[in-house]
Amino acid sequence: MKLAIIGGGPRALFALEELAQVVAETDLNASIEVTVFEPGTPGAGWVYREEQSAHWRLNAPSSIVRTNLGNAAEYLDTKEAFPPRRKVGQFLAASFEHLLANLPPQLRVRHSKKQVGTIERGEQWQIEGELFDEVLLTTGHQHHWAGELRQALHPYFDSLESIPANQPVRVRGAALTFIDVCLELSEGRGGRFEGEGLLEYHPSGKEPSAIIPLSRSGRFMEVKPAPDSALAARVLPDQEFLEGEIAAARDIDTIKAILRRAAASLLAHPDDAAIDAVLEGRDDHGDAVAALRDSCQVALGLKEPSPAWAVGHAWRTLYAALIARVSYSKPIEGFDALARTLERVAFGPPPITATRVLALCDAGIVSAPERRTCDEADIDAVIAPPGVHPASLVAQLISLDVLGVDEQTKQLQLGRAGQSLLDPTVAVIGRDAASVVLGHDTLNRDLHPEIRNWAQAVAGRAFERNMCATVPLEARLEPWMLSLLSSPQKVQEIVDTYDSPTNVVYPDVLERNAAELVEAGKAHGVDVRVFFARKANKALAFVDAARDHGHGVDVASERELSQVLARGVPGERIILSAAVKPDRLLRLAIDHGVCISADSREEARRIEALANNTPVRIAPRIAPEPEVLMPTRFGERASLWIEEMQRGFASNVRIAGVHLHLHGYAEADRRKALAYAFEVIDAAPGQPEFIDIGGGIPMSYLDHPKQWRELRERLGTPDFTWKHDPLANVYPFFQRPVRGQWLSELLDADVPGYGQTAEAFRSRGLRLHAEPGRSLLDGGGVILAKVAFIKQRSDGLDLVGLEMNRTQCRTTSDDILLDPILVPCAPTRANSGLEAFLVGAYCIEDEVIVRRKMRFEHGVSVGDVIAIPNTAGYFMHILESASHQIPLAMNVVYDPGTKEVRLDAIDAQ
Repeated sequence: MKLAIIGGGPRALFALEELAQVVAETDLNASIEVTVFEPGTPGAGWVYREEQSAHWRLNAPSSIVRTNLGNAAEYLDTKEAFPPRRKVGQFLAASFEHLLANLPPQLRVRHSKKQVGTIERGEQWQIEGELFDEVLLTTGHQHHWAGELRQALHPYFDSLESIPANQPVRVRGAALTFIDVCLELSEGRGGRFEGEGLLEYHPSGKEPSAIIPLSRSGRFMEVKPAPDSALAARVLPDQEFLEGEIAAARDIDTIKAILRRAAASLLAHPDDAAIDAVLEGRDDHGDAVAALRDSCQVALGLKEPSPAWAVGHAWRTLYAALIARVSYSKPIEGFDALARTLERVAFGPPPITATRVLALCDAGIVSAPERRTCDEADIDAVIAPPGVHPASLVAQLISLDVLGVDEQTKQLQLGRAGQSLLDPTVAVIGRDAASVVLGHDTLNRDLHPEIRNWAQAVAGRAFERNMCATVPLEARLEPWMLSLLSSPQKVQEIVDTYDSPTNVVYPDVLERNAAELVEAGKAHGVDVRVFFARKANKALAFVDAARDHGHGVDVASERELSQVLARGVPGERIILSAAVKPDRLLRLAIDHGVCISADSREEARRIEALANNTPVRIAPRIAPEPEVLMPTRFGERASLWIEEMQRGFASNVRIAGVHLHLHGYAEADRRKALAYAFEVIDAAPGQPEFIDIGGGIPMSYLDHPKQWRELRERLGTPDFTWKHDPLANVYPFFQRPVRGQWLSELLDADVPGYGQTAEAFRSRGLRLHAEPGRSLLDGGGVILAKVAFIKQRSDGLDLVGLEMNRTQCRTTSDDILLDPILVPCAPTRANSGLEAFLVGAYCIEDEVIVRRKMRFEHGVSVGDVIAIPNTAGYFMHILESASHQIPLAMNVVYDPGTKEVRLDAIDAQ
C-alpha cells in the first residue's frame, strides 16, 4: 500500500506512531510505504517550527505532549510548564527522527518537502505527480482564509520588523495570537520583564508607542492557573455524576445548568447571577485591564477564586465529557455559541504570558481592547477558525464527491476513524473536521480516538489477503484478526490441534459494541440495557463477557438458559424469548426470576398457572398490525393484549415490560412498532419498566460503499456466482447508519402518535432494552478451514475443496457477502491466478461454502488455510450440522497478547 499524509505536524507524527505500533503489534503481513508531504520540519510542522520567535510559548502544559520519546517536559529537561513553542518543536522533530529509526520492517516512511496544491482522484489518488492508495489529511491551520485582513501583516507568516518603533500599531484580535504580537514587539526587541508573580516591564526604546488591540468583545482572555498550582488541582465535587448528566443532556439549558452547579461547587460563596453572567458572556465590567489584573491575581493565588475562574475550571474539567456528548451526534442548538463564549474563560493564557501582557499595560505600551472595526488594523492577530474553508484541500475533496457534507448540519460525513463515509481511502483528522468532531487539540492525543482507529483501519486494508472474489467485497478486519492471520504458523497450529474448521472467537468486542448502544441512550437521557442474543453464537466466552460487563443475555432454549445460569448470570439479567417454551423451560425460568417474553395470551396464562403464586415477570410480545408492518408469527396484536390485561392476572404475575420481535433492520419500522408498544404500556397495570425492541440492530461488514454498489449492479447478470445464483435474499453487508448512530436516529425521531421516541421513553420512566446478536458480535470471530483439494468439475469449472461444510458458515441468507482470506500454510505455492469456487464436505452437488467465484492471484495449495472473517454473529452456529457424522467445529478463544488460544467452555465439558 502507498499512503500519503498531507501535513507533517504533530497529528501526522501521532498517526505514524500509531500505525507503526499496530503494524508491530500484529506483525502485519503487509508492506506500507508512507510519504509525508510537509514543506517544513516533519513532526514540528508549521506551528512548532524552530525558526519562530523564542518568545512564543506553548499554551498547554508541555507534559501533555507525548510521543514514543516520552513527554516534552522530560525530553527538554525543563521545569517550565509552558516552554517556547520552538523548543517543543525540537522535541517533535526528534520524535519523528526516532520514529524513522525504529520503524517495523513492513513500514517505510519518507518526507517530501512539497506543498500540496491539488488532489485528483482516478483509480488511485494523484498527488504532486505520484499515485497513492490512501490519503490522510492533517493540514492543521489554514494559512489563508476568507476572513483574513490581506492588507495587514500576520505575525506567523510575515516579519514584524517593519512595524516602526515609537509609533502606535493597531492589532486585530486580543486573544492568544495577540499575546504573541505583544511579546514579539517588546521582549523580542530587547525589553525585559522582571519580578515574580506580577511583573514589571523595562522597555528597550524600540517598542511601538502603543499596541492597540481591536476586538469585538473588548476584553482579554481569562488566565488559567499553572498546572502545578493548587487551584489547577482543585477537584470538582461529583465529577462522575456531572459527566453522566452531560451524557444525558438534551439541550443547551441543561448543559448550562450542569456547568452552573459545577462552578458553584468550587466557590466558597457562590453567586448564581455572577456565574450566569460568565456563562452568557455578560460579565464584562468595562475595564479590561482591571479584569486582566484580577484574573492574574486569581491564577497566582493572590486573590480569591472568581466566578470566571470557576466556570473555566468546570469547563476544562468536564471538557472530555462535553466533547463526547457533542461529537458524532445531532448538534445541540446553542452549543457552538457557548463553546465560543467559554473558550475565552477556559483556554486563555497561563500566568507566564498573561502577566507579561499586564506588565505591558502597566507600562503604557498595551492598551485595553477597543470595540471597533478591525479593517484598519496593521497586524492581523486572528488565525483561521476550524472547519472547511473554500480554498482548502478538504473543499477540493468535497467538489470531487469523495467527501460528503450533511445537508442539514453542514458537518463533514466522517466515521470514527476520520474516514470519509463515501470513500474510506481518504481520512480527515484535525481542524478541518471540527464540524463533526469537536474539541480538537493539536497536542492532545487522548481526547479523541480517531488517530488510533485510523491506524487500525489502514493496517486492515493494507493486510495481504492473498485472495478475493472476482467481484471483490473486502471485509473490515479487527487488529486481533490481523495479528492471528499474519502468523501462518499459529493458524496451522490451531487447525492441527482443533481440526478443520475451527471457530476462533474474541469476546472483547462485545463490550465495545454494547457501549455504543448504551452511550447513544445516555446522550438522549434514556437508560439502554443490552441483552446478548445467545442464539447468535454458542461460545460461552461471549456469555462471560456480557456477565462481566454488567449486560444481560437473551436465551431461546432450555440448554441456553441452563448454561447461562451456570455461568453466573443472575436471573434478573436474563430474558427468555424462545419461540417455543415447553413447561420444563418455563419452570426453570420462573424458579430463577428470569423475565419471560410471553408470545401469546395462552402462553401468558400458562406461565401464570405454572408460577403457582411464585413471583414472575412477563413481557407480552406485541405483533404490529399487518396493515402497518409485515405480518409476523411472533407475538399478538396490541388490542388483544390490552383485552387480556383488562381481565387481570394473578397478583404474583407482573407486567415488567413489553417485547417486540421484528424482521429487518429499518429504524422507521421500529418506531412504527413502538407505537403499539406504548399503547400496551399505557394500558398495563402497575408500572412497567421497559420496552424491549429485540434485535435487528444493523452493522456493516464492509468499508467500501463502492464495492457494495458494484456487487448489487452485477447481481442483475450474476455470471460470477454458483450456477448464476441471483442471491436474492442477502443481509445488507454494507449499510449506514449502524449500531449507536442507528439507535440515536431512532431516539431522535418520532413515534407515530407519541412524539419523539426518547421523550416518550423518558416521560414514562421506561428503559429501552435491546437484544442484539450480530451487531454485538461485530468483529468477534474467524472461521479457519483447511484446503483439502483443488480439482475441476466435470465441465472444467475449477473447485477448491475445504474441510468444512456449508452449514458451518451460513445463516438464513443466500450467501456470506465478504471475501475470505488465504493464509499460506502449505510448503509450496501453486495455481497462481486460479479462479474457483469454494466447496465443502457434504455429498451434495450444491455443497458450496461461498457462492461467489474466488480469484487466487498468488496461488493456492492443499494445506493452505482459508479464513472467513467476522463470522461470530450467526454464521458459525445458527445452522451448523453434523451430518455424515462429521463432528461440529471446535470453538477457541484468542488472546492477542500471547497469541494463544484456549478451548471455549462450550467444548470443554
